[in-house]
Amino acid sequence: MTERTRDDIMIRAEGVTRAFGRKRVLRGVDLAIRRGESRVIIGGSGSGKSVLVKCLIGLIPADGGRIVIDGIPLSRATRPEVMRRVGMLFQGGALFDSLPVWENVAFRLLRGEDERIDRARAREIAIEKLARVGLGPETADLYPAELSGGMQKRVGLARAIAHAPSIIFFDEPTTGLDPIMAGVINRLIRSIVGETGATAVTITHDMVSVRTIADRVSMLHEGVIRWTGPVAQLDEPGDPYVTQFVRGAPEGPIHVEGTG
Repeated sequence: MTERTRDDIMIRAEGVTRAFGRKRVLRGVDLAIRRGESRVIIGGSGSGKSVLVKCLIGLIPADGGRIVIDGIPLSRATRPEVMRRVGMLFQGGALFDSLPVWENVAFRLLRGEDERIDRARAREIAIEKLARVGLGPETADLYPAELSGGMQKRVGLARAIAHAPSIIFFDEPTTGLDPIMAGVINRLIRSIVGETGATAVTITHDMVSVRTIADRVSMLHEGVIRWTGPVAQLDEPGDPYVTQFVRGAPEGPIHVEGTG
């Protein structure tokens, strides 16, 4: 019996470690995310959230531990198979400046290793996905430099879902956006995850995003998952580290530089 059929875990990390020289960033991360769940990982700047996500998708190899994605143990050999299941919204958008919007959205469709589709069909799909994130067909032939920051974020979201992934990673999805546009992106992510049934993993320190997007929340602190629970428990987590982080309190068990 496979791990997937046994407990319906889509993403599992067991004892994952990663260091850069003498700096130990991940010190034994244990994580289990169920199929169709929207999990948000919180933690302070430099806590290792981005490193963890990069390890989960194989962009950075873990030094130790085990990662299983959709029942597939992650390795150099299996990473292409794993990545076919994954979409990602990068923090800075990571759009290709030299390509029009529709080609950015359809990038994987046009260059897929398993099956490529013709440009006409790829453009149709791109326009469909742009509409899903609230952008009209007139956007398709624009270039990223012609878009606002919020529009670029929407294009990045359209690209993340273009190939119908079963897992979507969101890296600080509202960074650099004003509160209104951040709210729009948060609601889009929540509705898209709900519609597609995809498993979602978001890293953020924006508590508004956390409360909008999350089913469950994990806090990464000093290289380990310190707390995991439903989003409804964030205000009374029973953990002083989580309480301090959620409240943004300068005093507490988390040392803040410059506070003595």
